[in-house]
Amino acid sequence: MEFAEKPELQALRETVGQIAARYGSTYYVERAAKHEPLTELWADLAKAGFIGINVPEEYGGGGGGLVELAIVCEEIAAQGCPMLLLLVSAAISAEVITRFGDDEQKQRWLPGLADGTSKVVFAITEPGAGSNSHQLATSARRDGDDWLISGTKYYISGVDEAQALMVVARTGTDEVTGKAQMSLFLVPTDAPGLVAQPLPVDAMLPERQFTLFFDDVRVGPEMVVGEVGAGFAQVFHGLNPERITGAALCVGIARFALAKAADYANQRTVWKAPIGSHQGVSHPSPRPPSRPSWPR
Repeated sequence: MEFAEKPELQALRETVGQIAARYGSTYYVERAAKHEPLTELWADLAKAGFIGINVPEEYGGGGGGLVELAIVCEEIAAQGCPMLLLLVSAAISAEVITRFGDDEQKQRWLPGLADGTSKVVFAITEPGAGSNSHQLATSARRDGDDWLISGTKYYISGVDEAQALMVVARTGTDEVTGKAQMSLFLVPTDAPGLVAQPLPVDAMLPERQFTLFFDDVRVGPEMVVGEVGAGFAQVFHGLNPERITGAALCVGIARFALAKAADYANQRTVWKAPIGSHQGVSHPSPRPPSRPSWPR
């Protein structure tokens, strides 16, 4: 099996890194301290085609996949600019709409996700459900052809930057298992009956967090993504890419931290020598034990 990256992927890393390096960690920290979005970096990445790199070409995207999106996530983080909404909007929402959206939904949402002019954030977490999605209390019930959504979502990222939410709601109960039947809905962030309350958090992030209250928020049938009642399986087509790109983001952060530590160890001088020469990083590795001679 070949593990070496192809030249085009290496070029992608280099180009993304160059764009993010123009901003760097100082830019990120200043914005994060004020909970302000990384608007300029997002726009530059979008202009270069990297925000929608995993969106199909027919909708204005790069036509790539998770490998390419993960590289984008890793390289911006390696320059000190990890972007949470790239995971949420591109890795979750764009992937789910591409896979399960109908033609009208793809035409409406994917071009904006591809060129970075639109963001669709993900609303699944609830105060009483935790990681057990089967316990979701937010529900959607039919009202004629429409749906009425009621309930609460908690710790939802980037609502103030988004044009819409992808909401996971209970639409029934499985008669055999007793578990929730879930469905996915696209809900505009300015929908009547939806209240977004900022959630104070200590973490320094550009993206703000929110508690959402749905009071009979009405959406039409055209806002249902995929098959009604099949949302649990559909959700994981977004959550799995989120985990992959989230891991890539963490790898990038680790690379950034390691590079900073190495630079400091080489530049900080004590007793006329860089401190790296006095630290455990300069110790020689112990000789590996000899291979035992087992009885034969």
